[in-house]
Amino acid sequence: LYLPAFYYPKDELLFNPAFGYDERFGYYFQTTTYLIGRKPLQDSDTSSDDDLAAGIFNFMRPSTLKEQKREGLVLHNLDENFKGDASSYLKFMADYYANLGFSTGLSGVYKPTSSDYISSIEAGAQLAFTNTVFYSGGKYTPYSSDGKIEKDKSNFLGVEAPFRYSGKLSASIKKPFSLSLSMPVYSDPFFTEDFEKRSEYLDWINFLLGQTKTDDSDTEDTSSQTSSFEWTANASYSVPLPNFVKPFISTLSITNLSADISFNSKSRTDSDFSSAAIDWRTYSPERSFFYPSQVVPFKIAAKIEGTIFKYPFEKVYEKFDPPSFPIELEIPEDLKSQKQKEANSQNSETKDGTQKKSEKEKDDALAFSIQELAPKPKENIIDVKGIEYKLGYSIVPQFTSQINYNSSDLLEPSDFEWGNFYSTYYQIKIPTTISSELGFRNPFVYSKNDFTFNPIYQTHPNLDGYTSESSKNSVKLSDYKAKKMDLVNDNTFSINPFAYSDVFKDSSIAWNSSIKIIKTEFIGDAEKPEWEYAVMKLTDEETVTSHTVSAKLVAKESDGFSQSLTLTSNLPPQLDEYTLNASFSFPYASLSAEVGIKQENEDTDNFIWNPFKQSATLKFFSGKLLFSESFNYEMEEKRSDSMKLSFSWNDFQLSYIMQYTTCYDFDSSEGWIAKEDKKFVPYTLSLAYSTSGKNFKYWKKRITWAPSLTAGIVYDCVRPTNSYFRFVPSLTFKIHEAFELSFSAETQNNVIFRYFQRFTKYDNVISGEENMFVDLWNSFAFWGDGQFYDSDQLNRRSSGFKLKTLKVSITRNLHDWDMTGSISFKPRLVTNGSGAKTYDYHPYITFAISWHPMPSFKTELIDEYGEWQLQ
Repeated sequence: LYLPAFYYPKDELLFNPAFGYDERFGYYFQTTTYLIGRKPLQDSDTSSDDDLAAGIFNFMRPSTLKEQKREGLVLHNLDENFKGDASSYLKFMADYYANLGFSTGLSGVYKPTSSDYISSIEAGAQLAFTNTVFYSGGKYTPYSSDGKIEKDKSNFLGVEAPFRYSGKLSASIKKPFSLSLSMPVYSDPFFTEDFEKRSEYLDWINFLLGQTKTDDSDTEDTSSQTSSFEWTANASYSVPLPNFVKPFISTLSITNLSADISFNSKSRTDSDFSSAAIDWRTYSPERSFFYPSQVVPFKIAAKIEGTIFKYPFEKVYEKFDPPSFPIELEIPEDLKSQKQKEANSQNSETKDGTQKKSEKEKDDALAFSIQELAPKPKENIIDVKGIEYKLGYSIVPQFTSQINYNSSDLLEPSDFEWGNFYSTYYQIKIPTTISSELGFRNPFVYSKNDFTFNPIYQTHPNLDGYTSESSKNSVKLSDYKAKKMDLVNDNTFSINPFAYSDVFKDSSIAWNSSIKIIKTEFIGDAEKPEWEYAVMKLTDEETVTSHTVSAKLVAKESDGFSQSLTLTSNLPPQLDEYTLNASFSFPYASLSAEVGIKQENEDTDNFIWNPFKQSATLKFFSGKLLFSESFNYEMEEKRSDSMKLSFSWNDFQLSYIMQYTTCYDFDSSEGWIAKEDKKFVPYTLSLAYSTSGKNFKYWKKRITWAPSLTAGIVYDCVRPTNSYFRFVPSLTFKIHEAFELSFSAETQNNVIFRYFQRFTKYDNVISGEENMFVDLWNSFAFWGDGQFYDSDQLNRRSSGFKLKTLKVSITRNLHDWDMTGSISFKPRLVTNGSGAKTYDYHPYITFAISWHPMPSFKTELIDEYGEWQLQ
């Protein structure tokens, strides 16, 4: 047998074959030949749970692209890394499926690396000459119940073809305007399910191991079917403006110019289809088709903005070229420093044969000398500005059109007609803003005033798809209500009296308002539309939607020291509300508090309190010692709402929470019974410990052991019987590249309340051992009743300390192989055949040997709770 070249696993064949078996497709063979460019590097699917697939990927496929040399039909990978670009290519695809048929196609991507105009172009087409695959007798077959092979056809918008197909065209352009285009097409919703599951790598190991796809039932899998797709085109363009129109027009752009067509899928219901054989109607790809459901023929948004007037006027400076001196400048002798004079004296005593300094050294010396002569700039120089004023405008016109189609009249693909509209719609918006900004020694005084006129017009010119007058009137009403001619005024005014103070520069007094000068209200009906344009009423809270004033006093003395006091108030016609916030920050402490009152409603002058909120923190030793506190008080109801105290030091944390919550009474027969009234009571008290990651290394850092511990006790002050203790230790011992042993366990005690219940009013709520240390001893007591081993384990069963999990694992490194083993214990509550529930204590044991180049190639022995399995 003659082979033109020896094939290595990570080498590639020229036509990139892939083969396998699928229960529905049968045996299949796929080929991909790159006519231009080369195959891009494929990343492994890290989200996959298939260890075998991951192992094969690492073993069979390259992790980096290499230079290649063709020898016959084989592309050998060389040692050098590939330095070219693999993002652009053109490939030819040809696939054969034993049950389904065959497909062929072209696909290409062009991504120029140095083009200023084109970002990417991607195009492709695929034709499939297939027959219907039926499911009968528990298997897939190309034969119908009549023993015939049914060839598949396609019908897209009435255009019939003797094959199935898909296509795509997408492009992205950067200049002279921005454009993105996407136009996929599919002959039927099932094309992607049948033909997009392709591979360009030999998968012969999976094939030999029998890792094939199987279907457990004949239930239709819709996971990869295409139910809808869109044709979209989006463009934007910013018009370059000459200098003479600036700043009157500073921006002129089309922010969005787009069009799109949305396609949805629908099942066939025509008479020819309904009279066909039931198995063909069930499995044929012709059972569904695509139709345009919505068309946006034109959508545009533009932006025009500029400055009408600005003071002070911008100054235009002419370019000035600094003079060049043909003769080197020398510093006069009287202006030289003592060090420079001594240096000149030493140079004069040197011999005539001494080499001169380089030009660079002279330049450095001259620069150093000039720096000594130059005046030192003063620090904290502030540019004090005078009066500044700017009057600008912004216009953002928008137009949207839309055509909708109804699918209820479509029985088959040829029934669709572009002119058979269900409804048409368009909307026009032209929000226009005039903005006025005034500043005096900004930020000393700053004011901004915006007038925004936002006209909106919306209508449905065509409502042929709506058969009833009520449905038409409903659409008309929505159009009438959407029509607006609103004019809104937004104002901001602030004074920063200490703008030039390093300490108080963040202090300010600010006033803000938002007023609807003209408000549109629809007061008519569908038959007689009528609008009312309400002029502003400064006493109406729906007209003045926002009206606030705030005063802020901030002092920042230095790093770590700052104080802030903020008073905020609503002004008429809004309901009165006053909020005071104070915060103080120091190097080791911070404190904040907030309180406020507000008017109850517009019909009364009564004021009610907002909740009082307060928080504080103390930090010491670079944050290792931390104390935090927060408290909320409902001042109106004169009760505390919540409080939390927290103290942490290194790995310890102590927390105490009080809360306004439901209280409970304990009944020996019914348990905890909720009371009707809530109270502010202690809620939880907890103590936790968690070690940070600590590794101890010895013998040149080759031996490492890492202990870890997480423990916590939580006392439920409301229902004490819910208190619990949790203890989770772990230990890892490792010898570098040789051996690793780890141990972990979890213990939990859910009855810790019985240890101190006799000191509370809930005596004898939980039965059992009330001495914590005796109970802990009983958890280890395997003996009892005078015997070394108690078969009933009464002491251990009665103990509140329960072992939740226990796990020991070991890994032995054998150079190219790894031997791993683990044993874990976890009590499981199982139900036997009679319905009785018992605890199962069988361990879960695993033992495996795996190969480094391909971790999925391993032998694994598993004892799954008493049942041995070999994998």
